[in-house]
Order: sequence, then C-alpha cells, then structure tokens
Amino acid sequence: MSERPAAPTKAIWPYLATISSASVMLLAFFIPSIQDQWDRYHSRKVIGQYVALGDEFMEEERFDMAEKAYAKAFELTLQTRLEIEMKRLKARVHRMSMLIEWGAKPPEDLEDVDFQLLLHLQKGPEQAKERSYTLNSYASFLAGSKKLKEAEAALQEALRLVPDSAMLHLNLGNLQDQAGRKDEALKSYLKALELDPKSLNTHYNLGLLYVELGKNQEARQAFEAALKLAPEDIETKKQLRQVIRNMGENPP
Repeated sequence: MSERPAAPTKAIWPYLATISSASVMLLAFFIPSIQDQWDRYHSRKVIGQYVALGDEFMEEERFDMAEKAYAKAFELTLQTRLEIEMKRLKARVHRMSMLIEWGAKPPEDLEDVDFQLLLHLQKGPEQAKERSYTLNSYASFLAGSKKLKEAEAALQEALRLVPDSAMLHLNLGNLQDQAGRKDEALKSYLKALELDPKSLNTHYNLGLLYVELGKNQEARQAFEAALKLAPEDIETKKQLRQVIRNMGENPP
C-alpha cells in the first residue's frame, strides 16, 4: 500500500501568525475534523476495494473468498451497510453450490437463518433470478440436513420463478433420487438435458440412475456422453473410463 500523503492541514500553519487568537482557536477546532475527513475518505477507498474484490470472487464462484472480502469491508465500514451485508450473505449461502455431492452435510457455520434473511431481502420481480439461486442453495442445505420436503418446496418455488433453469431441474432430480422417487428423478434429469444438452453433471447423474433402474445400455450411453463433455482433466476422464469399463464396455 502506498504511503499516505501528508495531511493538508500542514499548509495552514505558516499563516497562523497573522490570524487573531480567536481564529486560531477556531482553526484548532476544525483541523482534527479535516484529518478525520481524510481518514474517512481513505477508509471508504479501502472498503470499496474489498467490495470490488468480493464481487470478482462472486463472478468466479469462489464464494468462500467472497464472503471473507465482504466481511472485511463490513468490518471496516463506519456505518451498517445493507448492500454489503447482502453481498456477504450471498457469498455465505452460495457456498452450498461448492459441495460436489448433492445432499452433503452443510458447513457447520452455516445456519437456516442466513438463508431466511437473504430470502426476506430478495423480494420483487426484479430479484426473481437472484431469489431462485438462493432457493437452490437453500434446497441443498435442507437436503443435507435431511429435510427433504422443505428442500423440494424451495426448489419448486425456484422453478416457478425461473422454469427454464437446467440447474434447478437437475437438483430436483437429485432430490427425487435421494427420496427414492426414481421415475420422477428420471423425468427431471431428462428435462434438465433438454434445457442444457451439454451438462456433464446431468449426463453422469442420469447414468447412475439408469444403473439403479437396471438400464445398462442407457447408462453406458449417458456415461459416454459425460466422458465426451469432460474437460481435459486426466483424473475426471480416468474415472469415467473406469465406470464404463466396469460395465464391460471399451471406453472411447
């Protein structure tokens, strides 16, 4: 961080000899406030930098880092700022989307009230997409807490807001599969694929479901589609090839 320039009050002192004693007292009263104003200005710049950093982390879906950046901005701010608190809450609750396995146990420091507060603030048609994303994370949290009915209600509300979201249909399928409703899960996965044919996760989850349903040929086709969509990541491709190999087929 660059060194702070000298406070502007220093330029005043050479002229004090020509000013009356009353004026000197008046200046002495205001000079600290000038310094305070400078400090507040500098603090606002630092806060703004933390908020901007948090925004960048949000775009990159690095929600854990975004929460830390917003928390630091909130700590430094001189007044309670709803905007920063909302950003921090978003980063906090969307950490659920970082969990690889659907229905995994939520982080211990994440609470139901975090979601409830953010959802309370996300009202109105202009925030429909943001609210649906929060509801999706909330559903994952609830599923991880074994509250499947509440999780499904959250997903259904999200789908009413954004019915063409492949991600929401995928997670609804995950939830239905978790609840043992395999036929409903199949319909949800197929709907997710209709909306996003290039979803690696949907092809993979569909393959797992087909295996459970005893449809090995369909399962193999789903795994092969996932393999073609997998990034050039040796471990990912290796695991997919092994899955296909275990089914008695030569992987592409």
